[in-house]
Amino acid sequence: MRAAKALTARERLSSAELDAHRRAALSDLVRHASQHSPFWRERLRGATRSDGSVDLSAVPPLAKPELMERWDDVVTDRRLKRDELLEHLEHLNRDALWLGEYRVMTTSGSSGLKGLFAYDRAAWRGILAMFFRYNDFIGLKPRLPRRMRIAAIGGAKPTHMTQRIASSINVGVNRVLPLPVTAPVPELVERLNEFQPDFMNVYPSVACLLADEQEAGRLRLSLSRMSTSSEVRSPEMAQRIERAFGVKPFDMFGSTEGLWGCECDEHAGIHLFDDMCIVENLGDRLLVTNLFNYAQPLIRFEVTDVMTFADEPCACGRTLTLVPSMEGRTDDVLNLPGANGRRVPVHPMQFGVVTADRDVREFQVVGTNGHLELRLVLRDDADRAAASRRVRDRVCERLCEIGVASPHVEVELFDALERSAAGKLPVVVAKR
Repeated sequence: MRAAKALTARERLSSAELDAHRRAALSDLVRHASQHSPFWRERLRGATRSDGSVDLSAVPPLAKPELMERWDDVVTDRRLKRDELLEHLEHLNRDALWLGEYRVMTTSGSSGLKGLFAYDRAAWRGILAMFFRYNDFIGLKPRLPRRMRIAAIGGAKPTHMTQRIASSINVGVNRVLPLPVTAPVPELVERLNEFQPDFMNVYPSVACLLADEQEAGRLRLSLSRMSTSSEVRSPEMAQRIERAFGVKPFDMFGSTEGLWGCECDEHAGIHLFDDMCIVENLGDRLLVTNLFNYAQPLIRFEVTDVMTFADEPCACGRTLTLVPSMEGRTDDVLNLPGANGRRVPVHPMQFGVVTADRDVREFQVVGTNGHLELRLVLRDDADRAAASRRVRDRVCERLCEIGVASPHVEVELFDALERSAAGKLPVVVAKR
């Protein structure tokens, strides 16, 4: 809580003051990494100037394959070994600590390449401080004397960050119900009706399924706040969720690498918590430097999220970087044939027209050699043929509007769509 208050105090610093904070934190991180990590001792040679400041541009970017190959040398605690931790995670069934102090998590991402991340107690306090900052952004406050009921619908495995956070905050004024997004919708409905949460965080695709249940009367929730995370959320999805639950959903961004962000009451985009991480936007990817995890230093780590940074600060007065547009990951972008032989990048947000159709419960777009397969899960009472034609025509119309030449879209109907190991439903799957 003390750390969270320090974060709040930094939210309205001037740009110069925030830069000074980042520079000082970076110097401390680089000094520690150089002293305790063989990998970083080699990698950071020559990056520190004579005045003690760090020339970040002199440090080569770090990609996930290199991180995993050199993992044992990257970490600063010589007791940490990649293969031992991966074995530990195979049998993890609760919020257990490695060596009594490390929380270890994995990611796979759209590439399917596993990532391994370790947080000691000090670094985990940084994660929880950002969680409390996120609470403040969305106005989530305890209702004493009754404990706040929080439904956290996230990753299915205990190695997922959403599960580790749920375990950590299920104390004091909070009562947390963790549910896997992979659970059948009737089971989610039953558990939520019984628990009656005040607040719910959920993946957008599952939020839309629950919105259908709420409108049908099978789900009966009265929420004071809610948020979505972990997947791309289109404006059409946000409208659908708000219509069903009567609250405007906040969008939250959280990565296992340590970069977080959240919408404020202005709903003008996501504020990146870039006082905790340095974020370099290269257009097709980010370079993230985690300033608070000394156990596993990540300096200029490549993250394939595609974001647009605002030129002006948010009307709320916070000076943290504002991201008005978050378009998914590079892997999620389709490049389709356009006029004059050029390629047109098609981001997942362009398929919001599918969500806007009330007969669509879930969807996924699979791109292969310029052809699109639109996979739909429809409502039980939908006119399947009419809905298929209508959605296909709307997608073709949107693609033509952004310059795709003669889009070819085929519709396939499914009873359910397969999710990733983390429970996410990728909007776009590019098969090459």
